[in-house]
Amino acid sequence: MNVPSAVLLVSFFLAAQLGAGSAALAVETPTSPAASIIWGERAQGKTYRIADDVTSDGLNRTYVLETPEGSFTIEGDALMALRLKEYAIYEQLSEDSGFSQFMGSFGSSVIAPLKFGGQLIISPVETAKQSAEGIGNFFDSMSASSENKDAERGSFMGSVLGTDRARRELAAQAQIDPYTDFPPLARRLQELAAARGVGGLSVSGAMMAIPGGAALPSLTASTTRTVAFSASSVGAAQGLQDALRTKTAGQILRDCRLLLAALAPDTDAVEALVDNKNYTPADLLVIATALERVGARDTALFVAQASAAEDRATAYLNRQQAEMYAGLRRSFPFDHFAAKDGFVLLELKDQRHLLALPADQLFWTSKNQQDFTALGSGPAPDKRPPSAPAKKDKILVITGEYSKMARSELAKLNWEPARMTLTAGLAHDPKPAAPQKPVKQAH
Repeated sequence: MNVPSAVLLVSFFLAAQLGAGSAALAVETPTSPAASIIWGERAQGKTYRIADDVTSDGLNRTYVLETPEGSFTIEGDALMALRLKEYAIYEQLSEDSGFSQFMGSFGSSVIAPLKFGGQLIISPVETAKQSAEGIGNFFDSMSASSENKDAERGSFMGSVLGTDRARRELAAQAQIDPYTDFPPLARRLQELAAARGVGGLSVSGAMMAIPGGAALPSLTASTTRTVAFSASSVGAAQGLQDALRTKTAGQILRDCRLLLAALAPDTDAVEALVDNKNYTPADLLVIATALERVGARDTALFVAQASAAEDRATAYLNRQQAEMYAGLRRSFPFDHFAAKDGFVLLELKDQRHLLALPADQLFWTSKNQQDFTALGSGPAPDKRPPSAPAKKDKILVITGEYSKMARSELAKLNWEPARMTLTAGLAHDPKPAAPQKPVKQAH
C-alpha cells in the first residue's frame, strides 16, 4: 500500500470513528435527583418515606412510597403528589382519637335500619313528603347501580343502605376521589362509610383540614426560556365535584357513556373505556368532560387509545393528557384529533400539529429520538407567503422540563417546546378559571 492510500485509509477510519462518536452523543441516559431533593420535606413523614432512589424512563419518574401498609410503586410526579395527599388524609383518619370509639359504637349493631337515599325511614308519611327531585334521584341511582358491572365502583345494596352516599360525602369533605384506588385510603373510606351509612353516625369531626390541591414539586432543571401555559385542572370544576358528591358510580358511568357516545360514535371503544377497571369513575368523568371542552372532530381516536390502557399509570396519564388538551383550547385553534405512530395529536386549523404529554422531564433517549423523529416526518404543508418568518409546524407541550439535548434535537425536527402547569388530583376550585394567554417564562 502506498503512502497516500494509507493516509486516506487512516483518514476514513478516523472519520468513521468520529461519526460513530457523534451518533452515540445524539442520545442521553435519563437521570433523576433523589426523592429528598425533588420533594423536600414532603419526601418523609411520621409514618412514610419516599425511597431516595428515583428512576426515569426519559419522560416520567418512578417512585417507591414506603408505608406501614406496604410499599407502592408510583409513576409520575402528578400521581405521586396525589398519593401524598391521599396518604396524609389516611394518616389523619387513622390517628383521630375518636375513630376507635366511633367504630366501637357501631360494632354492637347487628342489623342495619332500612334507609331511603341514605336517610333513616322512621316515618313513612314524612318520607313521602320528600321532594320529587330527591325521590327521582334515589330511584335513578337504584337503577344505575343495578346496571353497574363493577362492585368496587358502587353497588345496588350500597345505595340502599346509604354506604355509597356516605363514602361520597366523606370524600367530598377531603376533596378526593371517592373511588380512589390507593388501598389504605380506599379501605379506610369504606370502613367509615359503612359505619356512617349503616349506623347513621357523623364522622365530620374525624376530617381535619387538608390542603385542597396536590402540589407538584417545583424542581427546575432548565435554564432556557420556554413558552408556558397555565390552566386549571378539569377535575377542579365545581360541577364535577358536585357530580361526584351527589351521583352514584352507576349514574356517573352512565352519564359518561352518553357523553362519550355523543362525542365519539364508536360504541365498542366507548364501552371498552368505561369498562376499563384501570380508570375510576372520577377519571372517566374528567376525561369525558375534558373531551367535550376540547370540541375537536375525530374524538373517537382519543377514546380508542385511552380504552387500551393496561395499567393504572397509563390510565392516569391519559386522564392528564385529556385535561391538558382541554386547558390548551383557549390558546390554539383546534380542528381534529389525528393518530400517528401510537400517539394522538391535535391538528390545528392552521395545519400545525400539537402534542400534549404529561412528562416530568423529557430526555433525548433512543426511544424518544425514535418516536419524535417518526412524528416529525411528513410535516403539514406551509401555506405562508415566502416573505413570512419561519414558524415551527409542530408544538410539544409537557408538564415538566426539557433537557438541553432534548430541546436542541426537537428544534432540529421543527418542534416548538412549551410547558404547561396543571393541578394534580381533585382540587376544589369554586371560581371558574380566567382565560390564560401564553407568556414568556424564564427557567
